[in-house]
Amino acid sequence: MKTLLVFCILIFIQSLSLAKLIIADTIGQEKIVRNLAFALTPERNIEIKSAKLADALRELRQGKINLILSSYKLESKQRKQLKINCYRYALEPLIFVVNSSTKINNLSKKKLQEVLSGEIITWRPLGGEAYSINLGIVKDDQPGIGTLHKKFLKKSAIKAKYLEITNARGISVLASMKKGFLGVCGFTNLPLAAKPLSVDGVAPTTANIRAGNYKAVTEYWVWISDNKEHKKTLEYKATLEFIQLLRDKKTIKFIERCGFLSNAQ
Repeated sequence: MKTLLVFCILIFIQSLSLAKLIIADTIGQEKIVRNLAFALTPERNIEIKSAKLADALRELRQGKINLILSSYKLESKQRKQLKINCYRYALEPLIFVVNSSTKINNLSKKKLQEVLSGEIITWRPLGGEAYSINLGIVKDDQPGIGTLHKKFLKKSAIKAKYLEITNARGISVLASMKKGFLGVCGFTNLPLAAKPLSVDGVAPTTANIRAGNYKAVTEYWVWISDNKEHKKTLEYKATLEFIQLLRDKKTIKFIERCGFLSNAQ
């Protein structure tokens, strides 16, 4: 009897590990998510497909998919109404950096938006000297730039003249050379030669970012069904197992390798 019980448990564990997961990517990061999923669970059968949020939500409630990746947080009332649970798994902070000798340590969001729109072109209106702002922005496919357009500029274009930089090293070089430099980059490619600016008095520290005090951040969420019938399936148990991996401390290096800040403390 004991042998039979052990055999049944092993069969269940194997079935759980083989349960297929279908993930709907609504944030346009299928490649990153695929690399992350393979790094975490290379043995699992995972299908990732691009989808609009409304379509993905409908399929999730119908049980046709298992997870939705979204940058939108559902409030508790919405979760209850839709029978959805949400788990934050990563963050994409936007960081502004200056030359380490620059006296300015803090700028308001409004002033930074005016710099990016070309309304402010020298440091004098920002409390500095009358020399020009040399703006440098890491190119579009680098961490932090998605947040720049989604959250900071609210999908509008940058109108100021700026130098597009291919990587964080370029930001670091310019920040060390140019006193009037203002760089825009992500948290995981933050250059050592530069000084991060506080935005509206809040420094871009890991603690402030994770606590939600630093606002120039896009949060990434996993949505799963909270339907009682869905909870009875092997796929649901595999889904919870995958989410646990996403939010585990061991996953930090994989999340940061993709260019984001992990949700794990």
